[in-house]
Amino acid sequence: MIDFAQCNPEMLRDLITERQVKFLRELFDEYNIVDLAEMVAELDVEEVMFLFKTLRKEVSAELFTYLPNDVKALMITSFTSGQIKSMIENLYTDDLVDFLQDLPANLIRQILKEADQEQRAEINLLLSYPTYSAGSLMSLDFVELKAEDRVKQAIQKIKRQGKAAETIQVCFVVDEQRNLVGSVSLRTILFAQDDSLIKDIMDIDVIYAATRDDQEHVAKLMQRYDMTVCPIVNDELKLIGIVTIDDMIDVLEEEVTEDIQKMAAIIPLEGSYLESTLGEIVKSRIAWLLVLMVSATLTGGIISGFEEKIALIPALSFFIPMIMSTAGNAGSQASTMVIRGIIVDQLDTRDIFKVLSKELSIALLSGSVIFVANMVRVLIFMPETDITVHIVVSVTMFIMMVIAKMVGGLLPLLAKRFKQDPAAMAAPLITTIVDALAMLIYFTLALAWLGL
Repeated sequence: MIDFAQCNPEMLRDLITERQVKFLRELFDEYNIVDLAEMVAELDVEEVMFLFKTLRKEVSAELFTYLPNDVKALMITSFTSGQIKSMIENLYTDDLVDFLQDLPANLIRQILKEADQEQRAEINLLLSYPTYSAGSLMSLDFVELKAEDRVKQAIQKIKRQGKAAETIQVCFVVDEQRNLVGSVSLRTILFAQDDSLIKDIMDIDVIYAATRDDQEHVAKLMQRYDMTVCPIVNDELKLIGIVTIDDMIDVLEEEVTEDIQKMAAIIPLEGSYLESTLGEIVKSRIAWLLVLMVSATLTGGIISGFEEKIALIPALSFFIPMIMSTAGNAGSQASTMVIRGIIVDQLDTRDIFKVLSKELSIALLSGSVIFVANMVRVLIFMPETDITVHIVVSVTMFIMMVIAKMVGGLLPLLAKRFKQDPAAMAAPLITTIVDALAMLIYFTLALAWLGL
């Protein structure tokens, strides 16, 4: 007897080698398809091909959805025309299009050749929308009802359309011209009287997105209104498709990954870290490294301009790394929080004075703590150094705490104002700006207070 709870790639491979068709079908009926897809991705092409011949069509189609794109492409080149046709028939259109976007043109043509006229029209429609737009994400498989339908009719429509639909949790209501006029949950329908009209139980305040809206806008919309399904309309407000929460989770993951990469001065990669080639990774990183290297010469130029003065009091050079590090970290903290606020809390340029006021208060408190802590530190561990030098260092850090927090809070909002990605105004760029200002202020104070 096979213990399916102990399923692993080796066990799966043994079942395929021994041609245990019955056990394989039971396994894929009982075990989580997402976990199985991870195991299947480790198999050889011949083993995967045997699996696809063995499993029920709907199971193999669902399995195909969760395989990595490189495995999918390999499978398509090995599939017969019949297998491709079966795959198309059992996949949701949006999942198919999402996969097609990453394929070379010759494989796309091979797949479209096996699709019927209606399928080709749907695929071409979704491919016609800009990448990362709501239209490119949406599914055309959904349940639609009419306002004049009675509940009993609506349930019949759901049974008829629901098997092919992406979801039946929410049904959308259209008029004769297919204009979106309302929405109604399956729960509401089930608990309503059979002779009730849909227009009497539907919600007419429908939140929707347009086909050309950016996918991030749709994600924020669904997050704001706690939606599991968002209807997508065209320019004439006619219902075209839907976007479901599972697609939005993927979008949010992509957007967060992109923002993290930008905040680390990396040009966003299309694929995952392990799938990306060395050339792609280097290309994504080197541009910003070169820019920051060149921009850092400004800081170096400021320091070199004060070399003669530093030579008179060598202790000044000892504190340079500490001042630059503290100022850069302070700016990064502020920018990170403001960028998150823009993404999650809908911060906008109209909030600029609120942000600056808050960051100023934070800077004054933090700067005071840093001032006192540094004075205590140097008095205990460096009592032999001139006290004036310590005061200059501490005052510099206090001033830079204020400036860094203000710059870190301001730049992301300015980027949003000029329709740039706020994440680009993140740690590396802000650190470069703040470092230069820190050195300028440090040496200016040293000249004034130390009589250099």
